[in-house]
Amino acid sequence: MPTLPPSLRDVPPAELFPEVFARDPHHVGWTRGGRARALELLAQLDPVTYGRDRSRLDGHVSRLSAFLRHGVLSLAEVRDAALTHAPVTAPSRVYKYINELSWRDFFVRVYAEVGDKVWQDFQPYKTGIAAADYASEFPTDIDRAGTGLTCIDSWSRELRETGYLHNHVRMWLAAYIIHHRRVRWQAGASWFITHLLDGDPAANNLNWQWVASTWRRGPYIWNRATLVKNAGERYCASCPLASGGCPFDATYSDLSTRLFPSRYPAPGETGVLPPRMLEAVPWEAPPPPEPLPGAVVWVHGDRLSPTNEALLAYPERPAVFVWDDELLRTWAVSAKRQSFIHDCVAELPVHVLRGVVAEEVARFARAHRAKVIATTPSPSPRFAQIVEALREAGFTVQLWPEPVFGASVTPLDLRVHAAYWGQVRANAFGKPPAPPKEKPLVKVSSPGDKKPSKRKPKKLDAEPLFKLGEGD
Repeated sequence: MPTLPPSLRDVPPAELFPEVFARDPHHVGWTRGGRARALELLAQLDPVTYGRDRSRLDGHVSRLSAFLRHGVLSLAEVRDAALTHAPVTAPSRVYKYINELSWRDFFVRVYAEVGDKVWQDFQPYKTGIAAADYASEFPTDIDRAGTGLTCIDSWSRELRETGYLHNHVRMWLAAYIIHHRRVRWQAGASWFITHLLDGDPAANNLNWQWVASTWRRGPYIWNRATLVKNAGERYCASCPLASGGCPFDATYSDLSTRLFPSRYPAPGETGVLPPRMLEAVPWEAPPPPEPLPGAVVWVHGDRLSPTNEALLAYPERPAVFVWDDELLRTWAVSAKRQSFIHDCVAELPVHVLRGVVAEEVARFARAHRAKVIATTPSPSPRFAQIVEALREAGFTVQLWPEPVFGASVTPLDLRVHAAYWGQVRANAFGKPPAPPKEKPLVKVSSPGDKKPSKRKPKKLDAEPLFKLGEGD
């Protein structure tokens, strides 16, 4: 039988990844990882106040997104905690927070359907600019906080030093990179994934596509007035361009005219997402499997919690976590991100290895004479490849699902969040799943019957429609 090397569970991450810690001077982000820390923050949750002031940079946000992204907390348990802050008869008091949680569930479901297409343009840029005219290399001056714009440079430093950015800041920074500097969104998304403690291809990439307009009707932009409204004068007061030359000091209309030749795709531009691909995604609550004798547990980076369903199903059986060397290199994961993951793993009853995940999990299983490997699902195509490799090696792989955030009685429409939300909203608030409400029929009238509208036209992208951080 194969022998196992000693567990790396208690080896400091700086010793495991010395080259990463040498290039990234910020070894610890804004918080430590782990379930204990997650529960501290969950106890401080104030979803009612969140609904009122979340848009301000000094407003109440939960800062739970890194723990949700790594499965230290589940969406369902955070939702349940939020509901305790509102009477059963008045769930609307926490509506906005639960609605924001639903974005995470939505993005994960889309990612599960599109796989690696998440790194490609779903649709063409609606900017009149061809994709080839956006730079593919990330600008050094942005990475090193050397643009001369106080707001941009401050956000760059905060990202690299802490691994966190407020949701508005993520959108503002993304819009500057894509639209003012004409850099492809994939370069910015990769930069975020390297440094953000909550970075992943689901929420991160899909929101960058939203800002870019490759998954939206038009590009997202912001101006100085919006910055001051939500951040005060903290940046403008010390910016050398505040009195002249600020690229954001304009109306939305003027910014749009300056930045975009049109609000339509450039001739010949296409995307990779078929129009109807996400229209009717089959869904039903996955049933948990039956425990089998002699199984081992594989814990991966999407469910780093002592409440991991596979761990709970097999509390007496050996468990393993594998540092995925190839993925860490591909994503250039920062030292602070590795420290966060290490903190999470340190709370788990696992034997820690590193290398090629499928090979190491198989070696661990053989060392324990196991033919069954129990784990939890992940939307990642890489996860699917690992599972397939284990099955081809002769193992039975069990998937133990986490609690459902929102069930639906119909196939899911994942083309836009609003359609998905209409299908799962009832269950997300603890009620039995219900079909979406049908829209009332519109009365058809002749042109002569129509009265002039007194509604003011909407300001162009004056307020963001959703956020770049999930659950914040």
